[in-house]
Amino acid sequence: MTVLSVLTGITILLDLDKQRSAAPAPAAVADVIAWTPLSLQVPALCFFMLVLGTGPVATDLVSGAARTTWLTVNGRGSAYAAKSAVGVAFGTGTAAASALLGALSCAVTLAAAGASQPAWDEIAAPAARFVVWMGCWALLCPAAVALLRSRTVSVLFLVLWPLLGERIAGALLGYVPGLDGMGDWLPFAAGRAMLTDVSAYAGEDRSFVQALIGSHLPTPTAAAVFVLSTAAFAAAGMWAYCRRDLKKT
Repeated sequence: MTVLSVLTGITILLDLDKQRSAAPAPAAVADVIAWTPLSLQVPALCFFMLVLGTGPVATDLVSGAARTTWLTVNGRGSAYAAKSAVGVAFGTGTAAASALLGALSCAVTLAAAGASQPAWDEIAAPAARFVVWMGCWALLCPAAVALLRSRTVSVLFLVLWPLLGERIAGALLGYVPGLDGMGDWLPFAAGRAMLTDVSAYAGEDRSFVQALIGSHLPTPTAAAVFVLSTAAFAAAGMWAYCRRDLKKT
């Protein structure tokens, strides 16, 4: 992750003009720091976090060690909360370190190329939203395992739903009278709008970015929708974890 964070920062050179007279747009730098969620639709860091995020619940249940865990911490709810708390701490910590390394890599790359530095103060807010996004992702991973009762299915769901499922769902909602705007409020559509501030782009770039995101929600509203959706999904995951039968795993 460290190596990829540094290498990703170097890609800021792709956003420079040939004369390198103008500094790259803060929006472009913010996208690089967040591991290009604009092109991937979800941050690339999420795919690495899937391995760690889905493990604590899945391994405990499949190995049969869950009952020992529940007895040790005096309850299933406590066990799930502890696993989620550790995941959030690791997710946000990794994202913060990645953002810092990516920003440092960008700054050094621009300096070595003789290009102007961007307005770094305008990048702090997008970087903070990226850290929050990763914290939410760390909650979604164990919740998906608890609800779907399969690590493999959960990973496939978390990969395919943001990339394809919501696109299809949003398109289908557009054919339902009165629900044509509901696609903007789908969780990961809102999550993409949370990570990428469309208002920071101008002209033709704005319409292109808007099409990639798939949501017209303003950034603060999108952030609230994604965080609340994550909270609801995490609550459902805890409910399933506390009630599932260990013998059926």
